[in-house]
Amino acid sequence: MMEAKTKDLWVFVETDRTGAARNVGIELLSPGRELADKQGGKLTAVVVGYHTEAAVQEAGEHGADQILVVDSPEYKEYSTDAYVEVLTQLIEKYGPLSVLIGATPNGRDMGPRVSCRLRTGLTADCTGLDIDSETNLVIWTRPTFGGNLMAQIQCPEHRPQMGTVRPGVFKKSEPQENHAEIIREEIRIAPEKIRTRVLEVIRELGGENVDLESAQIIVAGGRGVGGPQGFAPIRELAEALGGAVGASRACVDSGWISHAHQVGQTGKTVGPKLYIACGISGAIQHTAGIAGSEKIIAINSDPNAPIFDMADYCVVGDLFEILPALTKEIRSRKAENKAPEEQASASQKPVWAENPLGVCHIEMIPPKHASVKLEEDLALFREKFERYMEAGFIASVTDNAMANLAFQLTEVVEAMGLKPRPDQVLIHLNTFHQKEELDRILETARSQGIRNFLTITGDGSDKMHKLLPEELEAEDVAVTTSVELIRYIRRHYPEFILGAAFNPYEPPEHEFAKLKRKLEAGASYVITQPIIGRNEQIDRLVREYPDLPVVVEIWMSKKLYLLSDIFGEPIPEDAPYDPFETRKEVLAAYPGYGNYLALLGYKTQYPQIEQEFSK
Repeated sequence: MMEAKTKDLWVFVETDRTGAARNVGIELLSPGRELADKQGGKLTAVVVGYHTEAAVQEAGEHGADQILVVDSPEYKEYSTDAYVEVLTQLIEKYGPLSVLIGATPNGRDMGPRVSCRLRTGLTADCTGLDIDSETNLVIWTRPTFGGNLMAQIQCPEHRPQMGTVRPGVFKKSEPQENHAEIIREEIRIAPEKIRTRVLEVIRELGGENVDLESAQIIVAGGRGVGGPQGFAPIRELAEALGGAVGASRACVDSGWISHAHQVGQTGKTVGPKLYIACGISGAIQHTAGIAGSEKIIAINSDPNAPIFDMADYCVVGDLFEILPALTKEIRSRKAENKAPEEQASASQKPVWAENPLGVCHIEMIPPKHASVKLEEDLALFREKFERYMEAGFIASVTDNAMANLAFQLTEVVEAMGLKPRPDQVLIHLNTFHQKEELDRILETARSQGIRNFLTITGDGSDKMHKLLPEELEAEDVAVTTSVELIRYIRRHYPEFILGAAFNPYEPPEHEFAKLKRKLEAGASYVITQPIIGRNEQIDRLVREYPDLPVVVEIWMSKKLYLLSDIFGEPIPEDAPYDPFETRKEVLAAYPGYGNYLALLGYKTQYPQIEQEFSK
């Protein structure tokens, strides 16, 4: 039996495969701070993973006195053997008094195994934490008997005291100045000790990934919605508020909505700023899961519904009358309250933003300068371009300024006398241009009536010319990115409509920070990298920017392995892939957003797309 060597309290900060901290570990630093102070010890964050700099920084900003870091390639992917071994070794070496672990799939797997090795207890799935003033023991509170009772558990004899805590129960503290002491431990696990390894990561096409734990607003439906169709007004209101859709267990058990939306003791414990309960009676299993909400609005036709006992605002009435009226009023208020600069920005949104599903962006690659069959290539380009214009599609023409391998669209339009329709042409424009060439493209596009651009930061060879910051009148940066390109175009060509690229495979804290800068610079819509199903970061994108026009790219080539670099993982060349099935699933996952078809087969696939839109 292990003895505690310190009075310290540890919080295990779980990381994802990019090395960033998952929310639950940072959330647990809040109660951890209070418990550590009562125990009379330090608050220590334990960070295990690979390239964990961002997680370490975040742990320090949220109150850790000390951070133990184990950073090595074998910890990039979670494995039971590696993580159990490293956490056990750390606990045996330092001897903390208490350990908190998030009750995630990984935490629920790792926690019991570590406690078993240490011959101590573990209280699972806790929703409350405190210190007994008389015994100085942790009081672990967790639901029992299906959530009908709350049990309080203590571990008086064995150390460390351990427990897993549900995500969303506690809120992150406000970031503060980082004064944490960082201790780096070199713990290497022999390959033969890791009995399992990740061979392939399979994304569930069309599957739902609902981030209820971090949602600031949740609109939830209960048995009172009457069936699957009853969630339509719930979704409408959630979209208007920029929130997520929740549900009670009764709805999930009835098959009206997926388990990903379930809130409560047997679902997800949440703590949003606003929780709107629609047709939810208020059983203890559900109310225990929403107790951390700052404000609760309950809408129910039964004036005696138990949910009203804990709600801050109570509305007695028919949700099918109340929700549409509320949604309409919220949308109206949002339109009226837009700042002048936001209204100006709205006027710069593309025409297709009013009806994103009424059109389709089709990628076009212009002919290469060195083509041995240039006349044939140009003739085919003309045929495609004119056919897309006539059918009402948007021709999205790629930019290849790298070593002038391909023609610019403006050159082809000029040379061949093509007639672009202003709102049916999108030019990709990257930072690999000479300044004179950039201005020529923009001036020619203006004269041709083309006004839609997708700005992209070039990331190719250093041998290629890249626009210098001073060439774009930027003095505060060392390297030119799409942000500087957007600002330059916005200053000199204010009539142009500018879009930004969004990469859902980059670390989210970096990609969303970049997106914010692009939007502040003047971008008014987004086109994503290719996805092959529902995507967690795009879910967050449309949730946080509900009014931003988004076009989701769909990979139409059967050569899925070409996306290996984008996905950041190898894809076998013989990987089965059905582009049309993927398109169907993506459109179902994001029904209110446009789609961009990359590498569409003109002879084999385009006729089906044209037929679909001609109906």
